[in-house]
Amino acid sequence: MAEAGEDELAAAEEQLRLALGIHGLDRGRTRAIVLAGLGHVQLEQGDTGRALATWQAFLDCATGVRSVRVDNGPAGITARLRSVPAGPAAQALRERIAGLG
Repeated sequence: MAEAGEDELAAAEEQLRLALGIHGLDRGRTRAIVLAGLGHVQLEQGDTGRALATWQAFLDCATGVRSVRVDNGPAGITARLRSVPAGPAAQALRERIAGLG
């Protein structure tokens, strides 16, 4: 897959943020899916700290949600975490995901 340009990533982030702000986007499944995608975009933009925080929010939101897409989220995050330098926030996220299994 080709890397997205900075403008495309900024547009994607804006769209995901707007989706989070939509009144009524309180269904856990939808909100969790948006948060997972937003974290990926933030990581692609090089904002590791925000991505990790967003993925923590994803895990909070995903608790108790029954959905294949949400269930697959932690595996996708784990794969992306391989490129994240070690640090307390990354380690906390890794441990939290490991505790899900």
